[in-house]
Amino acid sequence: MDVLNECFYRLVGEDSRDVRWMIVVHGMNSRAQWQEEFSWQIANRLRYSAPVLIYKYGWATIDVLVRWLHRRLAKRLGERIRIAITQALASQRPSKPDIVAHSFGTHLLSLVLDDPEFEDLSFGRIITAGSIVRPDFDWDRLIANGRVEAILNHVGAKDIAVPAAQFTIPGTGPGGRFGYVAKNAINVCEPTFRHSDFFDPANLRAQIADGGLWHSFLTRPLEHFTPEGRFVPPHWNRAPLAARAAARSVGYAVFVLAAPFSWLRRQMDP
Repeated sequence: MDVLNECFYRLVGEDSRDVRWMIVVHGMNSRAQWQEEFSWQIANRLRYSAPVLIYKYGWATIDVLVRWLHRRLAKRLGERIRIAITQALASQRPSKPDIVAHSFGTHLLSLVLDDPEFEDLSFGRIITAGSIVRPDFDWDRLIANGRVEAILNHVGAKDIAVPAAQFTIPGTGPGGRFGYVAKNAINVCEPTFRHSDFFDPANLRAQIADGGLWHSFLTRPLEHFTPEGRFVPPHWNRAPLAARAAARSVGYAVFVLAAPFSWLRRQMDP
C-alpha cells in the first residue's frame, strides 16, 4: 500500500471573541435615546443572547461644574456595575462586561477605574466616543494589570464640545479630539463626526454591523484589528492654568446661581 502524505496548515493567533454582556453609559444633558437603539441593534445583530445594561445617571447639567458631584455620580456607577457583575456571575456569564461610554459618561467611567474602592472591578473591551477623559489617562497601567482588556477611542474630527471640556469640567481633557497617548490605546478618527454623531441611528447601525468599527473591535483578535483612520497622537500638554482657572471661576458662579433651579427641576423630573 502506498503511503499518502497530506499537508495541514494551522494559523497561530488569538481566537475571535463573543460579546457576552455590555454596559452603556450616556453623556451629559441627555436622556440618551441612543442607548435603547444600541441595545436593540445588539440584540438583532448577534446570534446569541447578550444582555445590555443601560445605565442612566440622570440629566446632568450644572452638576458637571463641580468635582465632588462627579465623584458622587461615579460612586453610584461603580456600585451599580458591581451589582451587575454579581448578577452576571450568578447567570454564569463572565465577570468582565464590555463598555460603551459617551461624553460625560467617559469621565465617570475613568473615575471608577481610578477609585481604589472599585479595584475589584475589571472590564473587557471599552469603547469611548466623544470622550472628555484626559489624553494622558493611564490606560496602559489598567491593561497591564488586567483591569481592562482593550480600549478603543472613537474620535470625531468636528467635535467642538470636547476641546472645551478641560476649561469647564474639572479633571477632564480633550481625549475625544486629541486622542489617548497611552501606547496600547486604539485611537480612530471619524473625519465628519461631531460630538453625538456616533449615535445617529444610521451611524450606530454602521458601527455595529458585521465589519463595522465597533463590531470588529468587540469581536476580532486585536492583532488583526487594523481600522482605517487609526492614529497615534503626540505628547499632550494641558491648557494654561490661568485660562482654566478663569473659565472655572465663571462655571462656579453659574453653579451657585443655577443650583436652586436645578434642584427644583430634579424634584419634578420623573
